[in-house]
Amino acid sequence: MFDMHYDLLSIAYVCYLKNDYSYLEEKIKSYRNDNVQGVVANLYFMSEEEMKEELHSKYYQKEVPVVEMFRISTEIVKSYLPNTELIFSVEGCDYIEELEELEELYKLGLRNILPVWNNKNKYASGNRSDQGLTEEGKRFLDKAIELGISIDLSHTNRKSFDDIVSYLMGKKDEGEEFFVMASHSNARSICERQRNLEDDQILAIKDLDGLVGVFSNRNFIVPESLKERANQQEKEQYYLAHISHIVDLIGVDYVGIATDDMDFCKEADAEYGQVQIYSYDNIAKSVQSTLEQRYSIEDTYQIMYGNMKQRYDMINNKVRKGDKVL
Repeated sequence: MFDMHYDLLSIAYVCYLKNDYSYLEEKIKSYRNDNVQGVVANLYFMSEEEMKEELHSKYYQKEVPVVEMFRISTEIVKSYLPNTELIFSVEGCDYIEELEELEELYKLGLRNILPVWNNKNKYASGNRSDQGLTEEGKRFLDKAIELGISIDLSHTNRKSFDDIVSYLMGKKDEGEEFFVMASHSNARSICERQRNLEDDQILAIKDLDGLVGVFSNRNFIVPESLKERANQQEKEQYYLAHISHIVDLIGVDYVGIATDDMDFCKEADAEYGQVQIYSYDNIAKSVQSTLEQRYSIEDTYQIMYGNMKQRYDMINNKVRKGDKVL
C-alpha cells in the first residue's frame, strides 16, 4: 500500500524534541512489503491560533524554523526507512516566508505542499475562512510548478479550491506540467463535512490528471448522525462507498488510499486515538479485504498502490526548468 497522507515527519520531529524515538520506532514496523511500502510523509503546520487550539499548547512553538524542522525530520525518516518510497510533504505553508525558502526546502527533498490547513494564511484559505487564492499564493504556486513540487488541494475551502483549479487550468493551457492531488479528502455526498469534496471538485481533479486519496478517518467517512454508533463492518462499508462513489465519477486510475492516522495526537486529545477505522500495523490487509468485496485484484492493486506509485515516479523524475538531464 502507498499511504497518500501520514504526518510521519511531524512524529519524527516531536521524537527529536523529546529525544525519545520509541513511538516512531514502533510505527516504523508498519513499513514492510506486506503492509505500507510508500508514504507521503508530512510535516504539518498551523497558525498560532490553531496550534494552541488543536494541540492544547503541548507542542506549540513560538518560533517555527520550517527549513530546519524539515531538514531534521527528513533525515530521521530517511535513516529509519531507506527502502521505503517517500514523498516529503509540508501541510500548511503559513511559515514559509519567502520563495527562496520553498526552493531551499525543495533541495532538501520537499515534493508536495498543502498551501493551507484550516484557517486563512497569506497564500489561500482553509475551511474556517471564506477567502480564496491570493496574489502571493499565485506566485507561490508558480514557484512550486517551476520546482516540480506537487500541489495538494486537501484542506482548501471551496473558494480557494476553485481559484487554484482555475489558475492551474490556465497553466495547463499554457503547456505547463505539474502534479495535483487531494491527498486525504472523501466524498461529501456520503459524509457532509466541509473537508470532503463535492462531485464537481472530484471531476476537476481528474481534469488536472490528479489523484484523490480516500482516507480512513471515521469522522470523514460515516455521516455525523451515525458515526458514534456505527460498528466496524458499517464503517468499512461506508469507506468502500466513498471509494466506489469516486471511482464511479472519475475512474479507478484516479483514486488512492490515505490514512491521516492521528493516533500520535492522543496525548493532547484522547479522541484522536479513536477515529481510525483500521489499525496501521496491518492496514494493507484490512483495506485490501474491504476493496476486494467490490473490485478485482487488479483494480484493488491500482487503488492501493499502483496509481500513487505512478505519481511517485513522475514527481521524483521531475526536472527543473533549465536543469540538464544527465
